Amino acid sequence: MMTHSQQRMSFFADELKNLNLHGYAKLRGVFNYEQVIEAREQVERNANLLRKTRPNRNSLHLAGFHRYIEFELLHALITQNATISNFLNSTSQGTIRTIGLSDITVDRSQEWHKDLLRGKFQQHLASKTPCRDYSGSVYKVIWYLQPSSSLKVARGSHKVDVRLDKDSYAAPSDEVTVDEISTEVGDVVVIDVCLSHRGSEESATAPYRDWKEKRILLSTVFGREGAALTNQMELGNALRLHDWDKRNSLDAAGAVPS
Repeated sequence: MMTHSQQRMSFFADELKNLNLHGYAKLRGVFNYEQVIEAREQVERNANLLRKTRPNRNSLHLAGFHRYIEFELLHALITQNATISNFLNSTSQGTIRTIGLSDITVDRSQEWHKDLLRGKFQQHLASKTPCRDYSGSVYKVIWYLQPSSSLKVARGSHKVDVRLDKDSYAAPSDEVTVDEISTEVGDVVVIDVCLSHRGSEESATAPYRDWKEKRILLSTVFGREGAALTNQMELGNALRLHDWDKRNSLDAAGAVPS
């Protein structure tokens, strides 16, 4: 019979294989119920910091949430979690660190896309084929604060490059296998930033929900120290975040400008 440590190593090996081969992994039971409840309450308490970036009146978003004092401890729950750290360190021979790309979303839809620098920010990617050249060096950690089956991924697409002018280029063809990833409370999903994926459709986020029922997602991105894509993503994201802040800044009354 395997010991707990051996079971954990076997589990890590299986999920590392999934991450390398398919572009995603699921870590079960990373956070306990109390941590999930506290995280949800922390988002609700500071909902005034989130912006409405979708037509849906329920939809809220905060890019770079780690920058806010109110959310520093929430971000640290992810970055200082031993299971996450050990898993990410197992993906690479080098040191893993955060790169300043974090998000909180509430009842927010998301079409097919890759988490690479897109649109006008793609110029900061030194390669025209970043997925072929650099996949396996930068990862997003996604923590759903409720059971979820909204995440869909195009299996193996982390090694396939697409045009980054529009998100729609990331939509998979009929020949590509699309996996639906289901999570329970406390689970975490890790994806390669080159992986094509999508979240909920707009219609699924339209019904009004009170805070106990809202669908909340937290994410942050880690990269291998010294890797080319880590440095490129970090620089490009800093500029992208500055642009996001200008477009979604709150005025003195707390209203998002039209």
